[in-house]
Amino acid sequence: MKTITLSDNFSCSAATVVSIGNFDGVHRGHQKLIREVVARAEQKNIASVLITFEPHTRTVLYPELSPNLLTTFEEKATLIAQCGVDYLLKITFDRSFSQLPPDEFVRQILVKRLNIKEWVMGEGHAIGKDRAGGKIFLREAMSKYHIPIFTANLLMKDALIISSTQIRKFITEGQISEAVGMLGHPYLISAERVQGLKIGSQIGFPTLNFKRPSSQKVIPPPGVYAAELSFEDTILTGALYFGDCPTFGQREVHFEFHALELNGKMPEPGETGHIWVHRFIRKDRPFSSTGELAAQIEQDVNKIRQYFSEEKLQWR
Repeated sequence: MKTITLSDNFSCSAATVVSIGNFDGVHRGHQKLIREVVARAEQKNIASVLITFEPHTRTVLYPELSPNLLTTFEEKATLIAQCGVDYLLKITFDRSFSQLPPDEFVRQILVKRLNIKEWVMGEGHAIGKDRAGGKIFLREAMSKYHIPIFTANLLMKDALIISSTQIRKFITEGQISEAVGMLGHPYLISAERVQGLKIGSQIGFPTLNFKRPSSQKVIPPPGVYAAELSFEDTILTGALYFGDCPTFGQREVHFEFHALELNGKMPEPGETGHIWVHRFIRKDRPFSSTGELAAQIEQDVNKIRQYFSEEKLQWR
């Protein structure tokens, strides 16, 4: 997948199938829509394009109501690339761009720059100033250019609409299994490795330490989780701790990852690792001694080892 921007002075000589969205979390509903874009482009032997925004449109239009996000742009691009899209058009969203009339969006971007031949839209899609370009407008505008439209329906799970809003709620409440069920993949947290105090090594469970990401990123509650760590070509399974280490006094909130098996290349301090959170194991709490803590970690690791050997989500 190639990421492009409006400032790249590009235009698609090849015809395209296009869709648009914030795609926060790239959940199963998004994936269904993206698969339609890719499949329809392949059927026509043309290119597939997704349009997304940076920053999220709500952070510009309604900053006081803007939610914390499931994915940074880089995380979003990583997940979208796994869906087989040819091009990701990243539009810098600001007040100026938000004033672009919907008919100009269609003419300037979809027709002139992207050479669109089919539009795939989700429920509630709207484009242009004040979201004036809704379903009725889009059908009329696309008809003017003889561009067919396919509408992807909403996806449900356990009687709930799969949405970024619902997934944010699940994660902040520690309901990781429910969130992962809607995401269709473990929850991705990209974090910079930092030098730790080596306390884990002293009690028999060495860890890699990672800085807490931006406060705008949705983070699960403090506790222990089954997780994977990926870096370059290495993928490790292990125990993820998130918290401030109350047993050792208040420390800065951070992540620690203990690998079940150490093999492959690890991120060095200053490098970014990708943490994939699979399942909640237990809440964070202080322990009366390092011996009591080590005994609890051993129980946690055994549960996590069992999860990865028997119940691991198959998603790659």
